[in-house]
Amino acid sequence: MMILEPPPPSFLYGAAIGVLVYCLSRFLSHAFLRICPSSFQQKVAKLQFEQLYHFHSLLPSTTHAIIQIGGTYYFVLYGNKDVLTFDDRLFVPYGITKLGPCFYSGFFVGYLLTDTAYAPSLKVMGLPYAIHHISASICWSFCASVRIMQPLASFLQFNELSTVLMNVRQVLLTAGYQSSDLIVVLVSLAFFVLFSAVRVFPLPFVVHKWISHEFVSIRNEVGWESAILLSLFLAVNVMLQGSWFTVMVRKLIGSLTKKESKRKEQ
Repeated sequence: MMILEPPPPSFLYGAAIGVLVYCLSRFLSHAFLRICPSSFQQKVAKLQFEQLYHFHSLLPSTTHAIIQIGGTYYFVLYGNKDVLTFDDRLFVPYGITKLGPCFYSGFFVGYLLTDTAYAPSLKVMGLPYAIHHISASICWSFCASVRIMQPLASFLQFNELSTVLMNVRQVLLTAGYQSSDLIVVLVSLAFFVLFSAVRVFPLPFVVHKWISHEFVSIRNEVGWESAILLSLFLAVNVMLQGSWFTVMVRKLIGSLTKKESKRKEQ
């Protein structure tokens, strides 16, 4: 029978800090807007209610992404890759911040839950994002409770590397740049390449490793229920990343096709 223990204190500390950082970042988003050029303020003022919610989510999202990148990179690159590895220490002798991977997993959950709570509705937030946030929060909390799957969780947190460019692109569009402007094209291409490199291309290897080795290890360690549950969470992540990647590919093809049509007309 599956027995859940409370998450480690380091996870709970991380979650609490994640909530505080999100709230502070959202407050600072409004404060920074007041010192931005009036032309930018006017463009933001014209945003609809749903768009304004997403705009003020950009700074918390970017702050969270930067913290995750700096906090997980060492463990992702040099840490033990065994799925049963779990370091629950708050302070560790490696990395820039010397805070352990369990802290950053908690920080991740704190961010996701607060971002969901701030949403006017799940419809405004966007169904894919709502599914991502809720499922990831449950999965990460579950893994912290049974003390497993930390290497994969940290790797997925490190995937926030692509989020920074996505948010930069959105700020440029809000500022009035067109999607066809050179700076937006360059940022969009960089985001597409980075998203593909960290979120999409590794997926076949992640799934293969899960099926061939990690599922059995988790089943033997904490039981069938946990292994099946975590397999479902992994499947959700694969489908979400795949769907977002498909949307980007379609937009890229559509943009190239549109440009080609204009050239032929000329």
